[in-house]
Amino acid sequence: MSFRKFLMAFFVLAYIQQPLFSQDLPKQIQEYFDTYQKESPPEKVHLHFDKHTYTLGEDLWFSAYLVAGSSQILSPLSKTLYVDLFDGDGLLLEQRIVRLENGRGKGDFSIPLFGKPGMYRVKAYTAWMRNFGEEYFFSSEFMVIDGAAGSFLPQLNVTGISSQSGKVIYQTQFSAINQAGNPLAGETIELIIKGSGEEIHKQNLLLNSDGQASFSFSIPEKAFEGLHAELTYLENGNYPVSKKIRLPYSLSLADIQFLPEGGNWVIGKKANLAFRAVAPDGEPLQIKGQIQGEEISFESNFAGLGKFEITPSKKNYTAELVDPTTGESRSINLPEPQETGLAMQVVDNPKASYLTVFIQGNTAPSPLLLVSQTRGIINYMIQGTLTNGVWGVRIPKENLIAGVNQISVLNESGVPVLERLIFVQPSANLSLNANLVGSIQPREKLRLELASKIQENPTSGTFSLAVLDAEQVQDESEIYGTIASNLLLSSDLPGRIHNPGYYFRNQDPETLAALDLVMLTHGWRRITWNEVLENKILEVNYFIERGINIEGQVTDQEDTRRGLSGGKITALVGEGIEIVTSEFGPNGRFIFRDLEYQDSAKVTITAEDNRLKNFIDVEVIRPEPVFTEIKGKYPNQLDWPKSLIESYEARILMKQLNEDPDLVDLEGVTVEGQTIVEGEEDVRRIFGSGDVTIDPEKIPASVGYTNVFQLIQGRVSGVQVFVNGLDVSVQIRGVGSLSSGTEPLYLLDNFPVDAATLLQVNPRDVASVDVFKDPARAAIFGSQGANGVIAVYTKTGGGSYQSVGGTLVTTYGGYSIAREFYQPDYLEKTTENAITDKRATIYWNPLVEIDESGKIQFEYFNTDQSKRHLIIVEGMDQEGHFLRFSRIFE
Repeated sequence: MSFRKFLMAFFVLAYIQQPLFSQDLPKQIQEYFDTYQKESPPEKVHLHFDKHTYTLGEDLWFSAYLVAGSSQILSPLSKTLYVDLFDGDGLLLEQRIVRLENGRGKGDFSIPLFGKPGMYRVKAYTAWMRNFGEEYFFSSEFMVIDGAAGSFLPQLNVTGISSQSGKVIYQTQFSAINQAGNPLAGETIELIIKGSGEEIHKQNLLLNSDGQASFSFSIPEKAFEGLHAELTYLENGNYPVSKKIRLPYSLSLADIQFLPEGGNWVIGKKANLAFRAVAPDGEPLQIKGQIQGEEISFESNFAGLGKFEITPSKKNYTAELVDPTTGESRSINLPEPQETGLAMQVVDNPKASYLTVFIQGNTAPSPLLLVSQTRGIINYMIQGTLTNGVWGVRIPKENLIAGVNQISVLNESGVPVLERLIFVQPSANLSLNANLVGSIQPREKLRLELASKIQENPTSGTFSLAVLDAEQVQDESEIYGTIASNLLLSSDLPGRIHNPGYYFRNQDPETLAALDLVMLTHGWRRITWNEVLENKILEVNYFIERGINIEGQVTDQEDTRRGLSGGKITALVGEGIEIVTSEFGPNGRFIFRDLEYQDSAKVTITAEDNRLKNFIDVEVIRPEPVFTEIKGKYPNQLDWPKSLIESYEARILMKQLNEDPDLVDLEGVTVEGQTIVEGEEDVRRIFGSGDVTIDPEKIPASVGYTNVFQLIQGRVSGVQVFVNGLDVSVQIRGVGSLSSGTEPLYLLDNFPVDAATLLQVNPRDVASVDVFKDPARAAIFGSQGANGVIAVYTKTGGGSYQSVGGTLVTTYGGYSIAREFYQPDYLEKTTENAITDKRATIYWNPLVEIDESGKIQFEYFNTDQSKRHLIIVEGMDQEGHFLRFSRIFE
């Protein structure tokens, strides 16, 4: 179905027989939304990860879906998707530039083996999406666990919180065991409370014979960003193992809002009052309360949401609240009800064929206009007025589109006086049948058969598939969401939705009621009514990208009085991958659009001005990253998945031994194939590669760095960097630095230098940085490498040159190369197959295309140990119906 037909099929405009005011307003509204659909179709992204819990050193695989327009069909617009990876502290680690074809793409990240554990996050967006605001980017998270850090498993439980005199006082119980379950008796733990990038409190905890400690501490009563506790234990007395745990906020700092249904409540009229309680970091708070002087009590659900009924008889009401976990209490005044005004109630009976909207009020009758729209498609519009203080409207559900629907009531000036969101369930659901043929035995070949249907009829579609070891991996979709929860719910609401997948697990009354609480406490704000009345169309600052764009500047080499005239400019990508020609004007700006090449390539740009000929300089302007860092996010408690940890060493060993020799592992950056420059870099590394290799080309924020040490800071576990003016100090934990207090060995192109020399190196001239942490690897350096080694290699032929005679040779990043998922073939006995196979992700296919028959099948081999397979499939059809399938086969 085409986009235009889809739009027309859902447009219904109803008027009462005698219009109460001019038709200009309804016409203006309709025309605005029609223009919005044609000129500003929004794009949305969904990424399907193979799973959501990883260990350091693992690969994360993702499949990308890009949809466009209010019908949410696969986007024919953008072909370039940016995917940013952040660690638990919010530091940007890497970026993938994914090439999309018909709205679909794939990619991967290698989680650094020597990285930091924590709650990692991913953001994904197109350039076009930046026009609509960052709050509508795709955002998800996943947990990364250090499988080698089982010596220290802490639990931090806050049993009480109180606030007085500008201080928040915490009563706390702490315990720590190792992975064998033995308490860390008599050990000393360092506790540091951090928030907003600063150290707030620090103390040492001496554990008793049970590995426990009870203590209290206080911090300023302030809404610190990313408030957390950093706990450090010295393993074997000298190797620090650190864990970070979120610290709950005081109830006094919480954002607690009471929101009348429709936005207003009126004295003498029954009203639903919803409420939302969130901490300063956006996490939900569990609260209980009652209305002072009324027999009304309430309690929030798991998402910090709830509601209660009240018929106000006065203007002032107070809610008495308590945090049941900490015992802290607080009083909040409710918003004042209006003496005269309008109120709204919406009744959505799942069995009814219509949605009922009740508008009540005690004002004089005046013209009202009810507008119902979903993602910019108006599905119902009707005029009316109060009769005996009531106006009722029935909206046929057949008009409504699946997703977040906004119902607004406007006065005759077009000003919204009431507004309410409702969620419309899909009228037709995409379904999947799966059959696993074969016996789930070690290394047995299995066949997975899939059949897609809609309303019991076979249908085509595009999907992504993960086969997981159910003993090591759980389906965590309720916590992290699904393709349906993202594209129908989260992507249309500003702010974070807690456990979004929960609302799509079933159609039970409890689930539907919880989803309606989300509607009552959030707002749809892609379009505001002020923009409609002022006919304010989206301001476009970022254009649709259909390839790699290279922008730059031509300047007068001699700065003559007459300056540039304009001329032609040509770019040669690689060894003839692409040759493109463009023009520049007197201002010297140029752009090469829609290039298609992979990885970083050498680009030769040649310009000639009509007046100055070759007496000009050429410069490439590299785009600034959208993010360099975001707010840190920390787990409430640390998880230690036993089965996943038990297979950790075997999985990492298998990955290392089975990686293709043509793959260069860059500590989370894997580039397929070797260019001449990369081969030269390997030759130059006379001491071999470090434990961690950092490639500046894969760090978008590095274009703004002023020194080499910024490339290292925060990217390598156990490496602390301190830069103060011209003074630099680096400590590498796990080697000799803790005992001797000396600096690591610094190398610049294999020659020893001091830190001050490295500080003078321009980061743009750096090809790579190797960090040696492991004493065995550092042994090649002798006693000089006892405190670790930092080796910096500068560019020799692949970097930027200065412009000469109107010609510039530089490197410029193209689309990221997506690796192929490793699938062993156990039909033949080979050396590669001799290693123990304990993979958690058994099979991954990011691009599954099912034709009109609705059927497809795959073959894969089981691991050595898996006895239960968790099959997860996500996808959609060409009409914008979404699917999430999850099933365990035994």
